[in-house]
Amino acid sequence: MPVIVQDLKGKVKNAYRVSLPSLVVSLIIGFFGGTFLGTYLDKINRDYPGLLVILPGMMGLRGNVFSSMASRFSTMLYLGDLEPSLRDKKVLKNIAIAMLLSLIPVTILWAIGVLRGIRYHALEILLVVVSSTILVSFILGYFTAFVTIFAFKKEIDPDSIASPLVASMGDLLTIPALIAFILLLERSKEIFWGSNLVLIVLLLFLIGISRVRKAELLELRELFTIITALALLSLISGFTLQRFSGLIQASIILGFAYPSILSSFGNYGSIIAAKTSTALHLGEIDGYFSREPFLEIVSLFLTTPIIGLLINAFGILIAYLILGVEPRVIYELVLSYPFMALFIMLYSYTISYFLFQKNIDPDNVAIPLISNNSDIFGTIYVILIAKLIVGG
Repeated sequence: MPVIVQDLKGKVKNAYRVSLPSLVVSLIIGFFGGTFLGTYLDKINRDYPGLLVILPGMMGLRGNVFSSMASRFSTMLYLGDLEPSLRDKKVLKNIAIAMLLSLIPVTILWAIGVLRGIRYHALEILLVVVSSTILVSFILGYFTAFVTIFAFKKEIDPDSIASPLVASMGDLLTIPALIAFILLLERSKEIFWGSNLVLIVLLLFLIGISRVRKAELLELRELFTIITALALLSLISGFTLQRFSGLIQASIILGFAYPSILSSFGNYGSIIAAKTSTALHLGEIDGYFSREPFLEIVSLFLTTPIIGLLINAFGILIAYLILGVEPRVIYELVLSYPFMALFIMLYSYTISYFLFQKNIDPDNVAIPLISNNSDIFGTIYVILIAKLIVGG
């Protein structure tokens, strides 16, 4: 027992020293994107309703593709398959592939939205989605590589910090980029079309110089298949968000906090998935009920009350600064948030473990699956909390 207590103390110390700061930074970044969403939610719902169907999928896709890439880089660094340098050719190649992997699913989401009858400004929405995806994927790709390699060089476990920072940076960039292209479209169609052309040329240029080959794309067909399937699954979140956007907006805080809540759940799940994947590849887990992964979950669970309180605090502050209102603390969220995060971490570990037992690499499947499922669970969770606050 003393050995277990000592191990737990060490992991709790690491969770507070390494993971918690990255989760807090991630939360702050997420609220920046949430400020844009809360401010423009009514406009998007009125003028570009199709974006609400695509938005959860786009946000999840960033986490799916780039958190997976971060986990893959981490495993490659530990195994010596990747030089800890941004100049390694594998870095650019992985970024170019990730950009391609990001484009196809969001285009499919747009097409399904059109088929479901959401055709108002359909072409404009497609161009906004394509342009923002290329731009955000390029920036996020290098950010992912930098964070992972920098942490590795500083002898900090990349699995503890990369996924939260990458997913939240995706949230930070995704919503403002979408809104920026919408405002550009409304202000100058010529510049909007020109920017689309420049970004498509950039994508083709990167694919060319990185020499991405068909065989390399086929190696990631498992990842491509799962993120496309999960993008389709994200339509549950998308149509749910579209239907209940008014309820979420009426709850005030949740309109601003929505991206942060989703990303924080995804972050907790991704940290556990990344740690589990690395430990499994290194042979450090010998059974489902191994002690180490559950100690990791408990140590991270002890940080969740802080994140729940900060979500409330940041939401109240932003609502006051943007809208001039003083909403109450959402005690329903404060009390339930830690247990929702615990459920997602246990779910994450279980999925990662059993996928590995089936000879499926968790880096390619578990993290995308968990990120997507966290968005669905998180969207339902936010709506339930909104119903408790607003009623209906």
